[in-house]
Amino acid sequence: MFQFLQKNTTINFILLPIVVILLWGTNLLNPQFVSHYYDTNPMVLYKPLMAIQNWNALAGQIVSLVILLINVIIIIRVNSVTRLIENKSMFFIFLFIFLSASLQDYKQLNPMQPALTFLMIGVQLLFNMYKNEHELKKIFEAGFCFAIASLFYAPAIYFAILIFIGLGMFVPFYWRQWLSALVGLLLPFILVLSIAFCFDNFMLQVTTFYENVMAVNAPPFTKLFPIAFSVFLALLFIRSVIYVYLGGTRKVSTRKYYTLLLFFLMLVLALYIFVPHVTYDFLFFGGISVSVFIANFMINMRSKFWQEVLFVLILAFTVLVQIFPEMELSAL
Repeated sequence: MFQFLQKNTTINFILLPIVVILLWGTNLLNPQFVSHYYDTNPMVLYKPLMAIQNWNALAGQIVSLVILLINVIIIIRVNSVTRLIENKSMFFIFLFIFLSASLQDYKQLNPMQPALTFLMIGVQLLFNMYKNEHELKKIFEAGFCFAIASLFYAPAIYFAILIFIGLGMFVPFYWRQWLSALVGLLLPFILVLSIAFCFDNFMLQVTTFYENVMAVNAPPFTKLFPIAFSVFLALLFIRSVIYVYLGGTRKVSTRKYYTLLLFFLMLVLALYIFVPHVTYDFLFFGGISVSVFIANFMINMRSKFWQEVLFVLILAFTVLVQIFPEMELSAL
């Protein structure tokens, strides 16, 4: 099954929407929406999407799937440019979709989806900085994209740290680039606050951003199968990281790209663990790094038997998460 699925064939492009329909079918047939803090007090760019959701639940779900499709296209584009996964394969796309359906909160319309769109564009622009020692435009655009992401989902502003990590990795220190990145980060906020000031909404925008960043921490996450799936993926991810840095990836540029993705995931985990106001929905952003690392490892495994075993386990966990989404750890 894995050997068939990983091939970059026309059949897989037909299979991809079928998988999406199967995973999101319940949401389409019976749209349900569980409101969270970012829905009751939406950020300025998320407000129009919430207006669609409030108008019609099915329309909101369709918008969510459209954004998922856009994210898939961007991931394919990033991989085709950077060759993170050298073998032509669709598996990393399927894995990303599986992870995007791992919680009901991720499957319904939410601000993390469009925020991820701009974060991925920003990450690709950071990749393009490799050895571009005096490039200013791309790093400005990267900062701009990261700021736009936070205008959908305020906690995404924490990822601004990644811009300066990427600069330190890809090019020697050049103060104009750091300044350009900072201007790119600040410009969207200046524009939004300037417009808000003209319409007497300045303090409303400031308060909205503050309340979204400093949201009350959610209660401990205790869902059985999502946690079990996460533990399994964590172990597989660690093995995938070892593969990359112990000879699996020899090109210097590609290893730097993987390192930035690793920092991306480490930042997600660190913020979730150590920042009280970052809730479990923030883990949604880790799906990109996890998908790429694990797919790269599994595709390059020599043992077809273990490829199939790991794929069956991933598929089984995906199905269990869909069937028993609310089962608690206490049920054991």
